[in-house]
Amino acid sequence: MFELRRDPVTGWWSAVVTDRNFEHASFAVQATPIEGTHCRHCDDDPAPEGDAGAEATEETTVRRVTLRKDAFHRIDTGRERTGQLSLSQAAAASGSWEILVAPRGHHERLADAPPRLAVNLLRALRDAMRALADEERPADEPRYLQAVQSYGMQAGSRSSHLNLELYALPQVPHWVAEEIGGGARHVIKSRNCVWCSLAHAEEESGERLVLAEERFVVFAPAASRSPFELMIVPRAHAADFTALDDDDIAATTATLQRTLRALDALGDPPYNLFLHTAPVGERLDQTFHWHLELHPRLRVIAGLERATALAVNPAAPEYAAEVLRRHLQSGTSAESL
Repeated sequence: MFELRRDPVTGWWSAVVTDRNFEHASFAVQATPIEGTHCRHCDDDPAPEGDAGAEATEETTVRRVTLRKDAFHRIDTGRERTGQLSLSQAAAASGSWEILVAPRGHHERLADAPPRLAVNLLRALRDAMRALADEERPADEPRYLQAVQSYGMQAGSRSSHLNLELYALPQVPHWVAEEIGGGARHVIKSRNCVWCSLAHAEEESGERLVLAEERFVVFAPAASRSPFELMIVPRAHAADFTALDDDDIAATTATLQRTLRALDALGDPPYNLFLHTAPVGERLDQTFHWHLELHPRLRVIAGLERATALAVNPAAPEYAAEVLRRHLQSGTSAESL
């Protein structure tokens, strides 16, 4: 049976399967490693000098590498006088594609990275986003900075080297725009931030709660669009990730690593991790709330979803949260679940 659930932020619907007899093994999808032994990020990293070699294997300096400037060409569809649709270039290339790279030899998962290195990755991300926000651009060009981490070939990863990707987009993505609009509507209606309300309600209920910490609440959204999807929401209301100080970054990193380790309940699954934050220059202090989303890649999108754009989730978030919560609480191995 499908249970149609509506996301309280975007208004999008998901079809959640609630009556299936679950087999844990069907969701234990292993991340496919990147083929080959050559790592260009290790080759590009300068070798340590002198007697620092032994210590340099634990070095935590993160490099910021620009892969492509002017990475995005914005093309609009226009209607000619004949009534036929055509493509016309509406804007020159803009934006960028960058990668934040861990030091030489670091091919571990983000979940397993030394805490200092993991903190530096997120700190480098914040600093890079600040620098991009300060760059000059046309006054009428919106800019959105999208941070992504992809793990496993099924999630689109192209390197086994520990990294975060950062895209400067010349427009606000549809998903984020829907969240911005939904957040504003909720504030107008209830005078409360929808993400603050969600975090409080999920912690109080506990049904979909995975982790509750001093600064963060981690839960499986009720209208999850994919199996074992998780949302990491800071308790402190803030719209912009780049406003975090170093203590905030450290706390964020600790919660993120614990959340990623919860996925070990499924073995070693591929996933996409991404950050949603306020667009550059937008004052959304009252209506938006930055957060992290974690989407394990456990299945192939099928016909109904392609035909209707209706997300189908074969693992009820209540079930997913129970599996992940038990794993964190007991350290139970994936095989015994």
